[in-house]
Amino acid sequence: MAKAKAGNIFIGTSNVVLPGNKTLFPSEHQDKSRLQYYALLFNSVEINSSFYKVPLPKTFEKWAADVPPGFQFSIKVPKTVTHAKELRYNPADLDYFLTAAERAGIKKGPLLIQFPGKITVDYYGQVETILEQVRRQSADVHCKMAVEFRHSSWYVGETMELLDEYEASLVIHDMPKSKPPDINRKAPFVFLRMHGPAGDYRGSYGDEVLEKYAKQIRSYVKKGKDVYCYFNNTIGAAFDNARALQALLK
Repeated sequence: MAKAKAGNIFIGTSNVVLPGNKTLFPSEHQDKSRLQYYALLFNSVEINSSFYKVPLPKTFEKWAADVPPGFQFSIKVPKTVTHAKELRYNPADLDYFLTAAERAGIKKGPLLIQFPGKITVDYYGQVETILEQVRRQSADVHCKMAVEFRHSSWYVGETMELLDEYEASLVIHDMPKSKPPDINRKAPFVFLRMHGPAGDYRGSYGDEVLEKYAKQIRSYVKKGKDVYCYFNNTIGAAFDNARALQALLK
């Protein structure tokens, strides 16, 4: 049996996180935007702002033009879809988002589909409807889907089969009350979200924890899976933690 090709590692923060403002950029980078400078340090970013308001198509185009080849944008699906009451969303909202996000071109990474804690496995059918719309609309351009649940009732065989069917990946996160056990068996890639040691978007991860994640990431990559890892402890040490993990994986 041929040895699996090693996967790629993408590390970044949730939204563009940099220490200080632009005046603290190195002198040779003073002419760069925050995104342009960030892209010199990391090879990916998780766009969270799209959860609140979908950027214009031309904004996605500009972002893609501002970063180097190989950079990846993971883009969060808007709350009008994932956080609609009882998931009774307007399909046009998701349609607009998907159309706009496509303008990032080959630099568009996974779509992050994050459901709140009140969405339990009882909403299985509604979640499937969302996945189906994404797959149908993205039929001509394969779209990676990363699905994050915030209720532990989802971690059953039926859910894993659903994700496998749609070639979606279960997000591995560290919210204390809803940590998933592992990725689904056929996950085409791995998506890690670090919400802070206590799950409150604050604090800093210790060296031992980062070493553990580095080991886990190496294992996935060795199996040929691309890994996307984002630090969402943006009230805390997201930037420093991302840089530290990056160094461990060099």
